[in-house]
Amino acid sequence: MSGDTTHPTTIRGSPTKYVKLNVGGSLHYTTIGTLSKQDSMLRAMFSGRMEVLTDTEGWILIDRCGKHFPLILNFLRDGAVPLPQNELELQEVLTEAKYYCIEQLVEICEKALEKKKEEHDPICRVPLITSSKEERQLVTGKKVSESWTV
Repeated sequence: MSGDTTHPTTIRGSPTKYVKLNVGGSLHYTTIGTLSKQDSMLRAMFSGRMEVLTDTEGWILIDRCGKHFPLILNFLRDGAVPLPQNELELQEVLTEAKYYCIEQLVEICEKALEKKKEEHDPICRVPLITSSKEERQLVTGKKVSESWTV
């Protein structure tokens, strides 16, 4: 197959130049300007400071899972993205943001994960009933003495 051979090269160009990315089999077209918006590994890759691998068809190869790369690209384009609600997927996005050295996205993901952690740590209050009067108050929904909280 013609796309099986890879060779290192440096990529430079104007911000409007389109590049073809193959991220773990997930194919993307974007501009050098988008990839260079933030000080990240992607900016380094497309400034000529790093060598990149390309196949014979010109696809730039990035050896990462492509699952969350669209989110990474949209964050670079817009500066914000809706994050996954699933904690595992949010952790995966954080890992990718760290790999690509996108500090702003790293911070956003860490704050979202911290918020999720707080949501999972509920304070549990158990009523302590010391009399039949308190039992009736509990059943009727009236406030009971402060001795309820344990």
